Amino acid sequence: MTLEESAARLSLPEVYTKPQEVDDIYTRLRQSGRIVRAKPEAMRPYWAVTKATDIQFIETNPDKFLAEPWPGMMVTAQEERNLELFGRISGATTTLVSMDGETHHKHRLLAQAWFSPKNIKTLSPFVTELAERFITKMESMNGKCDFVQDVAYWYPLRVVNSILGVPESVDPTFLRLTRELFGAIDPRSGFPVEEALASMQRTNNEFLEIFEPIITNRRQNPTNDLASTYANAKIDGEPLGLAETLGLFLITATAGHDTTSSTAAGGLKALIENSQELKKLRENPDLLPNAIEEFLRWVAPVKHFGRTATVDIKIGDQLIREGEQVVPFFASACRDEDIFENPFEFRIDRKPNNHLAFGVGPHVCIGMYLARLELRIFFEKLLPRLKEIKIAGEPTYLPANLVSGLTSLPIEFEFHSN
Repeated sequence: MTLEESAARLSLPEVYTKPQEVDDIYTRLRQSGRIVRAKPEAMRPYWAVTKATDIQFIETNPDKFLAEPWPGMMVTAQEERNLELFGRISGATTTLVSMDGETHHKHRLLAQAWFSPKNIKTLSPFVTELAERFITKMESMNGKCDFVQDVAYWYPLRVVNSILGVPESVDPTFLRLTRELFGAIDPRSGFPVEEALASMQRTNNEFLEIFEPIITNRRQNPTNDLASTYANAKIDGEPLGLAETLGLFLITATAGHDTTSSTAAGGLKALIENSQELKKLRENPDLLPNAIEEFLRWVAPVKHFGRTATVDIKIGDQLIREGEQVVPFFASACRDEDIFENPFEFRIDRKPNNHLAFGVGPHVCIGMYLARLELRIFFEKLLPRLKEIKIAGEPTYLPANLVSGLTSLPIEFEFHSN
């Protein structure tokens, strides 16, 4: 298989169900020393960028590499129909992910103070209560569970939905909608674009049905939660329209739980498979913050974003023409041999750990402090209570090329008796 064919395979959702194959492709592309042109079937061509320094260059030059109009890989027929219906390739709803420049900056500022380390710290008691609740649920399951399906999906989802005012009864619907949103269309499938758009519209409508009453309520009865911050947000003195407000709710809710659940599940799997690291962490609980960074590097749930060059520009030795698309593969940067010593070793005490799991530059993940808090508190409470744990079945992964991770992790475990 040529380098170009390997790079094109990274567009296929099914490839992400086989992490070893993805790592092999990333490694081959990095070690080639090239930025490779991929021409996937039924998608526009892109330059696959796999080295950390090149990805940092792209993400810290947002005037040269725009998120709009192509924030991620998409079937060409779907792009064309989106453009016809909504006037933009990215579709009906605009979120922070597909904004640039002042527009992005002003929208990001609406939430930045709320997601500051100081404010996130005040959530510790609430997050601790939820973590203990889900660990207690796990303990009640007679030594067997699917950690993803029974625990990891629900804990971060309840944290995020709580701060957005979403009642717990809606969580199962919300989880289904997130799966639909992040599930990618295989470009080889011949999936009818009208059917795809109709499905996406149904998903957006269901999200609107959830969020619109909350927005209305918080405008009439504001509290100190994030839902009130979004519902009453203004830019240049003008209230946001419903579509813009929905975009803020949508990106926070979906990206805010799915990535954290993937990291929690992938981190636990790595600890089980690397028993010496688990032992080390048990003996040195102060290593937990370092371990969380290694979980994030190891899992890197956000696989890519799409960027469009605004000028003719070189990345390394490769000239990228104005208007061409580049794809920074963040998960590849997290395995870059030039940045990490023995990158395929899972080390909870790895230092430094300059991973790009949260991205870098103006689009760096706004929820990273909340994610770290959730992960730290959960494992801080779980590990002292666990006596034994092992994997008890075949793990499975989500077929998605944007955000993906484990969909099943069967485990057997024993808790210490109280």
